[in-house]
Amino acid sequence: MLYAGSLEILDLLGVYERIADIGFIVQGTKTFKDGAEINGRGWSFIDEALRNSDTMFKFGLSSGIRQKYLEDVLRDVISETADVVKAPAKLLSYRIVESAEYPVIATIDEQGQRREIQCKYLVGADGGRSTVRSLGNFSFPGTASPHKWVRLDAIVVTNMPSRRGPLVAIESKKYGHILWTPTDNGRTRIGFVCPDEIYGEKGSKVTEDLIMAVAKEALQPFTLEFIKLDWWTVYEIGQRVAETFRSGPVFLAGDAAHTHSSGAAQGMNTGIHDAVNLGWKLAGVLSGLYHEDVLDTYTSERRAAAQRVIDIDRDVAALISGHIPAHFDAPPNADANEYLDRVFSANAAFTVGLGVSYGTNLVNRPPKTETDAAAKIGHRAPDGPVFRPGRTLAQPLRSLVRYTGRFWVLVFAGTLAPAPAAHVHLPGAATFRALRAHIDATSPLPCEFVTLLAGPGCLQPAEALGAQPLGNVAYDPTGAVFAAYGVDGAVGAIVVLRPDGIVSFKTSLDGVHDLVEYFAPLVRQQVGKVEVPTEVSVDGPAGGEIDVEGEEESGLRQF
Repeated sequence: MLYAGSLEILDLLGVYERIADIGFIVQGTKTFKDGAEINGRGWSFIDEALRNSDTMFKFGLSSGIRQKYLEDVLRDVISETADVVKAPAKLLSYRIVESAEYPVIATIDEQGQRREIQCKYLVGADGGRSTVRSLGNFSFPGTASPHKWVRLDAIVVTNMPSRRGPLVAIESKKYGHILWTPTDNGRTRIGFVCPDEIYGEKGSKVTEDLIMAVAKEALQPFTLEFIKLDWWTVYEIGQRVAETFRSGPVFLAGDAAHTHSSGAAQGMNTGIHDAVNLGWKLAGVLSGLYHEDVLDTYTSERRAAAQRVIDIDRDVAALISGHIPAHFDAPPNADANEYLDRVFSANAAFTVGLGVSYGTNLVNRPPKTETDAAAKIGHRAPDGPVFRPGRTLAQPLRSLVRYTGRFWVLVFAGTLAPAPAAHVHLPGAATFRALRAHIDATSPLPCEFVTLLAGPGCLQPAEALGAQPLGNVAYDPTGAVFAAYGVDGAVGAIVVLRPDGIVSFKTSLDGVHDLVEYFAPLVRQQVGKVEVPTEVSVDGPAGGEIDVEGEEESGLRQF
């Protein structure tokens, strides 16, 4: 199940369209207890989180797509490049030669053939039983929960209301907070607590037939019949996080770096956030664009996020299983589901991926005095409807800042004057023309630009600006996007977005030198001093054309 935050990331990467027709768009929530519907319980916190957000993925709570199908899409995307995923291949060992240009020497088994590969970096995204983590002696502290859970995917028939549409929770004294969610290809995922008497000694009693029988009992008073059982598992919950996600040239990501229950459906979502966070940094370092120090921010950012997932999960896993942790100091006979609602609601934005944020570091640098609550440094960039010149249909701002591996610089140029003048005062136009010229001349630098104007639009952006725009131009007719970023249209501003859509820097519209200083420690090519011209003309060199009667077009003389 993919939440809105993950869908936004996949959309930035250009992958969402490929999964849109596969996943089941889950809409709304339902909670049942003893066969009756209960309002405002269960998964309703997702509704609340999306209702208060600006994400364009509000049409549904999530996309019900299983990991296999997402991986298939990602493999297809990768296969369209020069690189391919080679599988199956098994990592047998690796060693580090620190002085070598390619310090990681890995031995792999590829379809029975042993090969030795040298590489600059090794990423362990190989699951909860990670070979990379084990071989690298990464410390993986944590605890094992006493609870055991069942998860299964199947084609089923039931008389439960709203069986295909909403995300459903069923409150049960014996089987905990039961999960029911429609997913891809006509399947339904069902999850419930496995009682100790059913689990037996190390799961020795559990069989496929028993799982189906217990599932039928768990859903009572609703009926349940299995047409086809695709997959099932019974697992003990381990809540662990690696002490570091990086050791020299070796990284951990996803379940290799952190494990927890599936109670809040964080597994695949957290892994996607890990992957995109590490991906743009690693690609930039490998291409020679970023300094190696940028990679250190991966551990500091994603380990803190993973630790929060674990902290939340300790409560969620216990409460779903019907046990109230002692720190809640609950009265006797308290309902665990009420406390579960509190935990879910308190962490709603984070859980759906829209509230994931990172602290101050080399990449995220707040101004000395940041008092504006809008567009905070280290937080997800706000979205909103904007218009490209000449278009009558709005598009999300995020659609203009697609993932390219480069930073995006949003130039909030100001507010357009009323028609017919349609002229905006842009005191920093000369500064930014100089910066653009410097960036163009010093390749590669990790910047792409979007110029934003508050107002209904004009006939020609350069005329309205008094200078050529930086990058694409978009209009914010109501000023809502300017407000979301905390920008006064009379003053303007510059906002820098990381490749993964996180706000990383802000400065004034004339803060060209601040922008240069921001990028200087990140990139290998130094921007250097920017000379700001006093005047900038939007006119190009004069030109003319003489059309001599009877001559072919190729004979036209230009001057």
